[in-house]
Amino acid sequence: MKMTLEIKVDDLDLFTKVLNATATVLEDEGTFVITPKDGMTLRNMDKPRFAMVDLKIKPEYFHGDFKCDKEYKISIQMQDLKKILQRGGKEDSLTITLDEGKNLLNFTFEGRVKRQFILPLSEPEESTLPDPNALKYDIKAVLFSGSLTEFIKDASIIGGSINLYAESNKMIFSSSQDNREVKIEIDAQSENSAAKLIEAEGKHEALYSIDSFKNLILVDQAFSEVQLTFTSVRPLHLLYTDARGIELGYLLAPMQPDLEDELEGASSEDDYDDDEYDDEYDDEED
Repeated sequence: MKMTLEIKVDDLDLFTKVLNATATVLEDEGTFVITPKDGMTLRNMDKPRFAMVDLKIKPEYFHGDFKCDKEYKISIQMQDLKKILQRGGKEDSLTITLDEGKNLLNFTFEGRVKRQFILPLSEPEESTLPDPNALKYDIKAVLFSGSLTEFIKDASIIGGSINLYAESNKMIFSSSQDNREVKIEIDAQSENSAAKLIEAEGKHEALYSIDSFKNLILVDQAFSEVQLTFTSVRPLHLLYTDARGIELGYLLAPMQPDLEDELEGASSEDDYDDDEYDDEYDDEED
């Protein structure tokens, strides 16, 4: 029996934005798991093992143009995928098919012209990463579209790191360096608040790299809201959801406070602890 994998995307806008954002974080290779029930999913960590991407594109997003008869694991160079998707026009549709015998993935754009791109697949690496939604958090905030982008822009004027503090109905984003400081205060109960809700058990704060944060909010204005959860010790969890059937989640490990002064002029990989995620997950399992 001939195996079938054929996916047609009529609305390329959100699909392209989400996969481009995924490629920006992962940089190198990404592995998609495609099944008849769950659609397209991807759960991979970035090269320095400081951020994780958790992507779900459900079958209903494709409006019936989703043909998949079994589970497929497809590993692909994300920068190649990003370049191909950026070639799609506003009026184009995209059909993705797998040539399982030749281990090739075909991308066909159809609009004013028909264009085909073919990419070779890599051997999928076996890895097991935990579901970010299974982690327990004491702080949950839901921010409206674009708010998080503005907060990060404000903080980046001052320093290379951003501190998050939260308690019930209140959240503060701040950054400081060389006697310069910026503080953004959000009150969920105030009129026209940037937050839909802020729920907290106790008071928590954590420090994150602004450069890393920027890579996680590339789709911030493409979704109506973003859910942000964290505690003082666990990775930050960002979750974007769309009613059409797309979920894009991220985990971002907190920085060590004593690394804050080292951010200026240092590469992101220099400041990261490759084992930080593994330690967090081990704690959760215990």
